[in-house]
Amino acid sequence: MTEREKGIRLGAALFNADHGKLAEEVARLEAAGLDFIHLDVYDGYFVSEVGFPPQTISALRPLTKLPFEVHLGAIDPIRFVPRLAEAGTDLVIFHIESVAMTYEAIFKARMCNVKVGLALTLGTPLAILEPVITLVDTILLLSRVTGEGTQGASFDPLVLPRIRGAREIIESAGAEVDIQVGGGIKPQHVPDLISAGATSLTLGGGLYRVPDMAKEVAKIRSLASRKKPK
Repeated sequence: MTEREKGIRLGAALFNADHGKLAEEVARLEAAGLDFIHLDVYDGYFVSEVGFPPQTISALRPLTKLPFEVHLGAIDPIRFVPRLAEAGTDLVIFHIESVAMTYEAIFKARMCNVKVGLALTLGTPLAILEPVITLVDTILLLSRVTGEGTQGASFDPLVLPRIRGAREIIESAGAEVDIQVGGGIKPQHVPDLISAGATSLTLGGGLYRVPDMAKEVAKIRSLASRKKPK
């Protein structure tokens, strides 16, 4: 079964939650019917924000059965992977722009017994994926500028042709790779994202502000099943 046949996966970025009530927020995400929790680990340099340290991830791990998927926005990201693996992370996605030797970085991450993904910012050419596409589990395509969510940055439709391009690379290689999209996603964007070939969506701050999170998740799943024709 291909990633597309498995159906859409929905996750939520915990960075947008109430940081004073993280345990309660994790429980709320699980009860809402999400498929994974997206954890931003930022070093303050590659991304100007500072994200979750491994200690926090370790403390949250016993509170839910949902997979923990880390978006690692850091310089020299592989130095963080052993501690993230020990903390209970299931998937580590590091930026292809942050490593000098992509193949070697993937190999080192895999040695830590975690799934591995590559994140690409909006300006990074997709061709960089071609030599390594069969080595990863996930591609994360950012749909706005990394770390700019707190400053009101919105969804950029430039990501749509990038999803289609990534899908072509994956299919040409005969690989099965999850295409995840994150950044400013609103319900109205969902049909276009799924039609383009996305298989996972990371939802942000808007999910935490709705009166009924479970109802919102169900609405987004419904929209994903009504994707627009290509």
